[in-house]
Amino acid sequence: MTGRFLLLGLGLGLGLVASRSASGEPVEEDGVPAGMVAHVEGGVCPPGWAPAPNVEGRLVVAVAEGKDVGVQVGEPLLDREDRTHTHDYAGEIALPSKSIAAADGSNQAGAQAQTYAIAGTTNPGVSGLPFVQVIACVKQ
Repeated sequence: MTGRFLLLGLGLGLGLVASRSASGEPVEEDGVPAGMVAHVEGGVCPPGWAPAPNVEGRLVVAVAEGKDVGVQVGEPLLDREDRTHTHDYAGEIALPSKSIAAADGSNQAGAQAQTYAIAGTTNPGVSGLPFVQVIACVKQ
């Protein structure tokens, strides 16, 4: 049996590769290019790898354009943190005119026929994303 880790890299896709033999001995050449980032099991980077800078506490996502590689948004999450967030919203509601027979008077209240603008911010909520904490390593 071999240890496994998930590879993340621009244009190289995702995959699992062997990093150690069943006895724990390092594999001489794992075929992984220098600079590749991987999340590994066991909390320790394998031989020939080092902890990846600027990855801890972040959700790493694939990007389609090279200019987006390494872009960081917000602050890293703390250990086991599911940070709250909000969303802004805006829109309009158009209430049409309605005639009611035998009604006396006109509607001067808040439901007049017109377009109403609405805007605000949602209440804070957590992402609820399932997560596993693993160490990110970079191939030397």
